[in-house]
Amino acid sequence: MMQGLYSSSSGMKTHTAGLGIIGNNLANVNTIGFKQQMMLFDNLGNKDLPTGSAYELEVKQVGMGSSIGYTRTLFTQGGLAEADNITDLAIAGKGFFQVSEGDELFYTKAGNFNFDEHGIMRSPSGHALSGIPFIDGVEASYSTDIQVDTVHGDMITSPAKATSSIKSAMNIFTEKDTFSDPANPYFSMIQSWDGTQDPPLPTGQSVGFHYYDSAGAKQNLQVFYDKGPILNGEQTYEYAVTMDPELDARAGYTGTESAGLLATGTMTFNPAGQLKTMNSFSPTGGDLTTPAAWTLSPLNGGVPSISLTLPGQAAQNISLDFGVTSSTNSWTTNEGNPVTGVSAASIGTSFAGLPGMSDPTLANGASTSLETSSALVNLEQDGYPLGDISTLHIDTEGILHAGYTNGQSDPLYRIPVFRFTSEDGLRLEGGNLYSQTEAAGKMEQGVAGTENYGTMHSNSLEQSNVDMSREMVNMIVVQRGFQSNSKSMQTIDTMIQKAIEMKR
Repeated sequence: MMQGLYSSSSGMKTHTAGLGIIGNNLANVNTIGFKQQMMLFDNLGNKDLPTGSAYELEVKQVGMGSSIGYTRTLFTQGGLAEADNITDLAIAGKGFFQVSEGDELFYTKAGNFNFDEHGIMRSPSGHALSGIPFIDGVEASYSTDIQVDTVHGDMITSPAKATSSIKSAMNIFTEKDTFSDPANPYFSMIQSWDGTQDPPLPTGQSVGFHYYDSAGAKQNLQVFYDKGPILNGEQTYEYAVTMDPELDARAGYTGTESAGLLATGTMTFNPAGQLKTMNSFSPTGGDLTTPAAWTLSPLNGGVPSISLTLPGQAAQNISLDFGVTSSTNSWTTNEGNPVTGVSAASIGTSFAGLPGMSDPTLANGASTSLETSSALVNLEQDGYPLGDISTLHIDTEGILHAGYTNGQSDPLYRIPVFRFTSEDGLRLEGGNLYSQTEAAGKMEQGVAGTENYGTMHSNSLEQSNVDMSREMVNMIVVQRGFQSNSKSMQTIDTMIQKAIEMKR
C-alpha cells in the first residue's frame, strides 16, 4: 500500500508539471516566434518482488510511479503575419537569427527588431542583430552589429559619380541651310561660333541634354545642328557639341571665341529620316572656328567621345552615342576606304570623302531626321549627383539595401541564417532566446533562401506555433490524469486507515 501511495504522489507531481508546460504554451499563444513545448512522461523505475518459490523463472516487478522524462521544444513553422516595419523579419523555414549582448551570442526566431537611437538594429530585449557588412559592395568575412546611423554614420550618402557615357536619341530637322560656306559645306556652322558673345550662335537650332560633373552637379550640353548637302536622297546635317563658354576651363580656350566648342561632325540620314552613319572631329588646338583645327576623333567602343574641363575640376571624358556604332571601331569614307586622322578642312565639298563609321550598327531608337519638331527623344547617362539615404529594403536573401535620393542602391549588410545539427539541444534562455550547447551539435551559418536555409521575409513576423485546440485537449488529458492519481491516493489512504483500524 505504501508503494501505491508513492506512485500516486509521483503521478500527481508529474501531471502538475505537465499542466505547467501546457499553461506556458497557452500563455504564449500570441508571443512572436514562440515555439511550443511538450512534456514526455517517463517511468520512474521498477522494483523486484519476491515470488516465494525457487522454481519460478519469471521476475516479478512493480512500477514505482512516473517522472518527467523529457521536455521537447517543437520547432514547427509558425504562421507569417504582415507587419508594418521593414525591420520586422521572419524566417520561413529552417534557421535562426543571431543576436548578441556584449560577448554573449543567442539565437531566436522572433524577428521584431527596431533601430535604436544609435541606429543599431535591436530586439525588444535590447539584443543587437548580427549581420555581415558590405565594404565597397563586397561582402566582408566577419559579422558585426547591424548599424545604419542616418544622422552620424558614413552610410547616409551615396557619393556622386561623374558622367562618362551618354546615349542620346534626338530628332533633328530644319528646312533650310542657315550657315553656308561653299568651300566647307559640312563644317560651316562652327565658323559662325563666338564664345565671347551671348548667345555664341544666335541663329542656331539645338537640342540640349545634361550630364553630371565630378562634384555631382548637373551641367548642360547642347548639340547645335544645321542642314547640309543632300545626295541621292541622303541628307547630311552638320552638328557641334557645345558647353557654356563661361564654364570652359580648357587651357588655351578660356575666354576666347573657341570657348565652348567640344566636337563637330556630320550625320547622314536615309530618305526615310533614319540615321545611317556619322562622324566626329576633335579639336587639335588653335582657333576652333576654323575647320583646319579639327581632326577625326578616335573611336572607343565604337563611339566617339568629348573632353571638357570645368573650373576647379580635372578633365572629364564622355563618350557620345547617338544611336550608331562602328562594329570595327574604325572610320571609312563613303566609298568604303579606311581613313584616319584627316582634318575637317580636307573634306571640302566631297561627299564621297566624308568619313563614316565602318560596319555601322544601328540601335533601336537611334537619332532621326523626321519632318517634325526637333527634340531630345531619349537620354541615358551613367552619372548621378550626391544622394541622401531615403529608403531601406531587405530581400529574401536577407540583404539590407539602402536606397538613395539619386536613384542608387547599395547593399549594407547581409543578415545570415543559423542552423544546428540538433535544435532539441538548444538551451532555452527566456525572452524567446536560445543558446548553443554541446548537445545542439555543429552550428552552420548560411544565406537565406539557399539549400536547407529558410527564406527571409521583411514586413512579416512569425507567430507562435501553439495549437490551442491541441493544448486544450492535452489539458483535459493531464487534468484527468491528475484526478485519477489523486483518487488512487485517496483510495490507498482509506485502505491504510482500515488496516490501522483492524490492528486496533
